Amino acid sequence: MQTGIAYKLIDSIPPEYLNAAERLQYPVGEYIIRPNEPVKWFYILLSGSAKLVYESPKGEALILDIYHAGDFFGEMEMVDLQTVDRAIIAMTPCEAYRFSRRQFFDLWDGASSFSRLLLTVHSDRLLRAGDDKIYAERTVLREKVFRIIQNHINARGSFLYTKHILAEMAGVSIRSLNRTLRELEDDALIVQSGGTIRLHI
Repeated sequence: MQTGIAYKLIDSIPPEYLNAAERLQYPVGEYIIRPNEPVKWFYILLSGSAKLVYESPKGEALILDIYHAGDFFGEMEMVDLQTVDRAIIAMTPCEAYRFSRRQFFDLWDGASSFSRLLLTVHSDRLLRAGDDKIYAERTVLREKVFRIIQNHINARGSFLYTKHILAEMAGVSIRSLNRTLRELEDDALIVQSGGTIRLHI
């Protein structure tokens, strides 16, 4: 969910607050936040990528979002809004600042630029979530997959992640995804080459 505003969040924090926070490292596949456990910390991702995953009681997982350097999470739990059925897992080696509840509110009260940026990014997330819900209810799978690809490309127009990650994000099997990708390719919307997916430009 990388945004230019989110990446500025760390720069808005005075050094004394950053120095007081924990700076932790997570290897690939490690839980940063575990499901069904209370979240007691606010995190800002310093480097790497992590996925927000909904884990159903049956053990099925669905990627809800992907965080990159500069993104944050845990802010809802700071105001006692718990989401116990979700986890955040490192997709690459990650490093993050971790703030306690007291440190979070000291920062909120003491650094107005941080507070404004956090509120702006959080509001953007809510708007995107609403837009995605409306879009999902009106579209078929091929349009859903194409939208996901469009929202997660690099400067060269290539999809940032693997097919398996794309399948998780779309909530479908690899078989269904491959069929959908072939349809998008037949319509000259994407190009698949060497295991990568890129927009047809």
